[in-house]
Amino acid sequence: MEARALMTAWTHVAPEREEEFNAWYDTEHLPQIVALPGFAMGRRYACDGATPKYLAWYDTADEAVEPGPHLKNYAANQTPWWRRINDFLLQRERMNFRLMRDVGEPPREDAPWLYIVHTDIPDQVAAEYNEWYDAEHLPRLVTVPGVLRARRYNRVSGPGPKYLTAYEITRPEVWESPAAHTARKTAWTEKMRSLFQNTRRSMCRLILPSVRHGQSR
Repeated sequence: MEARALMTAWTHVAPEREEEFNAWYDTEHLPQIVALPGFAMGRRYACDGATPKYLAWYDTADEAVEPGPHLKNYAANQTPWWRRINDFLLQRERMNFRLMRDVGEPPREDAPWLYIVHTDIPDQVAAEYNEWYDAEHLPRLVTVPGVLRARRYNRVSGPGPKYLTAYEITRPEVWESPAAHTARKTAWTEKMRSLFQNTRRSMCRLILPSVRHGQSR
């Protein structure tokens, strides 16, 4: 299945609830969602020190999957364990995105880290923003040692900034390496980054490798 869209689910729980929350997500919730039609793959991350802390990342066939009937039916028939988890969730946030650009080769094994940038941009410069990202910024960044792949998305529904860019990387230090600074050091980059609004940046470590549609665990 070719994945042309993305669904993200951000959640947060108190530290004393994390063990059960993670057990539920890893053994029941994420595999059940990935088994639904239209879901290609799911994996989970922890963004330590951030709120919300946990990110579930689902590659989907297209942006119609997230609002579609299969996920709605699943959510309407919650398991007893899911209902228990709902009682102590402190925060949840779900977003649906359309893929705009994919640069680099998918790694053979899941990258251990994911660096994410959410941002808005003024409407009057959106066309230049998209041109800059696609023609210059992503192609330069995927040449940095340790950056394996970069994908860029446009939010279709859900809260938060309109654009999301995700970089699959080998370790957190990659992002502040001399090569990364050089890749980001252009006049066009300085101009466009100065226009970012409502920006969120997250460094997330992989905690559950890919579960693929049709894969048994």
